[in-house]
Amino acid sequence: MFLRNYPLANLTSLGVGGPADFFIQAANLQEVVEAQRFALDHNYPLTVIGYGTNLLIKDGGIRGVVVQIAAPFARAKVEDTILSATTGCLLSSLSKLALRHGLSGLEFAVGIPGGLGGAAYMNAGAYGGEIGPLVRSVQLVQDGVVKTWQRSELDFSYRTSRFQTEASRPIVTEVQLELVPMDQGAIRQKMNDLQNQRRSKQPLEYPSAGSTFKRPPDHYVGPLIEKAGLKGLRIGGAEVSTKHAGFIVKKGEATAKDFLDLIATIQSVIWDQFRVRLEPEIRILGED
Repeated sequence: MFLRNYPLANLTSLGVGGPADFFIQAANLQEVVEAQRFALDHNYPLTVIGYGTNLLIKDGGIRGVVVQIAAPFARAKVEDTILSATTGCLLSSLSKLALRHGLSGLEFAVGIPGGLGGAAYMNAGAYGGEIGPLVRSVQLVQDGVVKTWQRSELDFSYRTSRFQTEASRPIVTEVQLELVPMDQGAIRQKMNDLQNQRRSKQPLEYPSAGSTFKRPPDHYVGPLIEKAGLKGLRIGGAEVSTKHAGFIVKKGEATAKDFLDLIATIQSVIWDQFRVRLEPEIRILGED
């Protein structure tokens, strides 16, 4: 069932990081339940990852059990205005499914490369849209038991949710999204506009983990970093993008430590110059 000392670097968009003690790519709900029960029975920490597009795994890897929920666990359907999908579904694919059914709400997600599970976990968003307001309910596995939580129980706010604060670390396995009927042409036009914005502004030609930092109150991260003179700053194979300073991109060979050192340098300089604290938006997991 589990793979031992599994290399995780190739499961992330940054391509860095060490191994997992135990690894499984879950293909169905039962495998998620069994993985969580295995971790509980052996008192192992359990980490859930998706497509690794918003993830920095440290060079020492991740102790305990790592469960990946990705393509093998991807199924979706639409009934009236409700789109139900397992959390291995790509957000971009779900936005296109909604378009085919003339449903609006997921246009912002067309260019987000990650999966539904990570989106629900961090309340992912872009260009003024977020996943949280669309969620009607979620199916999850908690303490080895399948449960359902309603939207009112999920505590969505900017880039966070109850899943991040719940001590039992529940695993989201399916999400119901409530969308709004709209003309397909209007939906398609909005999606095309957002895709054009993304291509023109973001450094898609290099590996990255998306926006590195959360937006602090009353500031925008990219202009702040550029004003500090950090655009193009490089440590090892990690570089502040010269196209959009809110992104750290991979240039050549790199380690997780390169990215961590660059993140820490940016945080220090921005604090010293502007007294603004930058908090990572990317998830940082594992050991040095």
